[in-house]
Amino acid sequence: MKRKPVIAGIILIGAILLVGASLAFWKYRQIAASAGKGGMEPPEFVDVTTAEATSWQPTARLVGTVIAKRSVTLANEIVGVITEVGFNSGDTVQPGQVLIRFDTSTEQADLAGAQAAERLALASIDIADANGRAARANLDLAESNRRRTLEASTSGSVVTESELDRVKAEVEQAAAILQREQSSLQSARAELDQRRAQVQQIQTIISKKTLVAPFLGRVGMRTVHPGQFLAEGTSIVSITELTDDIYVDFAVPQEYAARVAAGTVVMAKSEMLGSDSVPITVVSMDATVNPTTRNVRVRSSVPNPGYLLRPGMFVDVEVPVDEPRPYVTVPSTAIRRAAFGDHVFTLGPGDPQKDPPGAMRAQQRMVSLGSDLGGRVIVTSGLTAGERIAAGGSFKLREGALVLPAPPPAAPGSPGSPGSPGTPGSPGTPAPQAAADPAR
Repeated sequence: MKRKPVIAGIILIGAILLVGASLAFWKYRQIAASAGKGGMEPPEFVDVTTAEATSWQPTARLVGTVIAKRSVTLANEIVGVITEVGFNSGDTVQPGQVLIRFDTSTEQADLAGAQAAERLALASIDIADANGRAARANLDLAESNRRRTLEASTSGSVVTESELDRVKAEVEQAAAILQREQSSLQSARAELDQRRAQVQQIQTIISKKTLVAPFLGRVGMRTVHPGQFLAEGTSIVSITELTDDIYVDFAVPQEYAARVAAGTVVMAKSEMLGSDSVPITVVSMDATVNPTTRNVRVRSSVPNPGYLLRPGMFVDVEVPVDEPRPYVTVPSTAIRRAAFGDHVFTLGPGDPQKDPPGAMRAQQRMVSLGSDLGGRVIVTSGLTAGERIAAGGSFKLREGALVLPAPPPAAPGSPGSPGSPGTPGSPGTPAPQAAADPAR
């Protein structure tokens, strides 16, 4: 009695397998019959384009550093105590604006004394000059008396020898006094020069205790305050000049150095310059090559409206490394990448007897790729300009696949476009009703 359910189960399973095999054989016969009748191969719809010849100049992408035209670090030359600070961190300062003023009370007192000594030296010069004029007058008078005495002796008048000696001695004495007064005048003038130099020296010290901005610029962080004592040579603040254009320095490999010279225009790109690349002009090149990196330092000038570029920022620079040449380019959507290599699908004419009108056949073509030009890719080998290729939708293709050009996208709002009235799923269009099942 226990064997009957087992035998019934085996019989049921065998019946199910027999029915499944019969259905599979019947389906296979239908497929074979359809193939024998020559059913149409389903085509693949892709975007069709052509390989184009594009003139392109190879460039090297380098990183440049923004350099200010003038940048100084303000430091004091003379020790002192700060009495005034004329800037705050990050301020824009004008040329001649007072930034730091030190205490000059001691120097002002010394200056007053030196100026008084200068006035005294001027008075001494006036006295020595007056004495010199008096000595000159006495000498002129003594020489006049001597001439009269000599004329009298030669005209027959009686002139004693002692009289001649007396007038001669008076002339010599007057000449000696004049020479002494002239020496006194020269000494007074030297004293005046010394006093004036002392006044100038003190004024120079006072001027060095007032630090001003040398040019229009932006100061760095403030770290000094009134009352602070600064030793000689203390760094106070950095000042960077603000100009409508600024330098960008970059390094060019030595093999490309011949392509760059003063006046060469290269392209620069930075978020501070906008979304588009900006042409910049090479100003100068370093005279030597860096022995470590084998690069040549190049300096260029870039517009800096609004002073947005600051020293130390980086700028992407594209430098030409070869002459412009024609290259074959294809859309980036046409490139298929695989483990066995990069390839595209070229499109040739189909069989006019079997394929529908306008149909094409896909052929896999291995290619070598170059630079990406932003939406298009350079093909260095494997393709010639003018060949038809598959772009959008090429991922669906295989060798020998039947291809038809994809219809252009419908204009927004036109019948059949997504969201237009009458299109399934668009607003205002009733959902399709399911057909009635006759078996129900």
